[in-house]
Amino acid sequence: MAEHLQDLLGDGSIVAYVALFFGILLENAGIPLPGETALLIAGYLSSEAGEYRLHLWAVIIVACLGAICGDNLGFLLGRKLARPRLAAGKRFWFLTPERFCKAETYFEKYGAATVFFGRWVALLRIAAGPAAGAAGMPWRKFLVANAAGAVVWATGIGIIGHLAGPAWQALQTWLGRGAWVLAGVVVVGFVAWHLKALFRRKPAAPVPCELPGPEVGQASRLS
Repeated sequence: MAEHLQDLLGDGSIVAYVALFFGILLENAGIPLPGETALLIAGYLSSEAGEYRLHLWAVIIVACLGAICGDNLGFLLGRKLARPRLAAGKRFWFLTPERFCKAETYFEKYGAATVFFGRWVALLRIAAGPAAGAAGMPWRKFLVANAAGAVVWATGIGIIGHLAGPAWQALQTWLGRGAWVLAGVVVVGFVAWHLKALFRRKPAAPVPCELPGPEVGQASRLS
């Protein structure tokens, strides 16, 4: 896969930038494509070792735009497809109405941080947009976190690929491992903090979760 990406992006023409844009866009929209690998390769191809076949500034801008557009597309799909199904009490992929209630509560508290930092972990980068849309996260709040994360991620990975040169493949492996280690530390810390709070507080009566009602058009079709 990496060799095919390098051949495609090594073209150095507008086709390379278009391929980079759509590869990152589709990954961030929820399709598991190697967007980060493509960005690392593009960064490498903008270096002296890569014969300056691409321009680093253009790579960063294209990657940033692809990440922002892709996440917003994923957000829209989550809002328009997943949320109505869950509101009607139906399952959507791995989300059940019960999990949906928990996701709403989680994104209300930690949605911005999840969207921003999730960019550095492959599965979170793929799922953050659709999950935020399905959970009802306000779009403006999502857009700010999404854009800020895209700028930092595109700039960081593009420059890393540029500086790494031919060593980008080894670097990709370590970046992947580091991201999963970081994600594991965050998850363990999050669970430990909640368990600590759970044991300290007194049991309270459960609060029912009210699923959002179907839109007006859906209500008229169901009646």
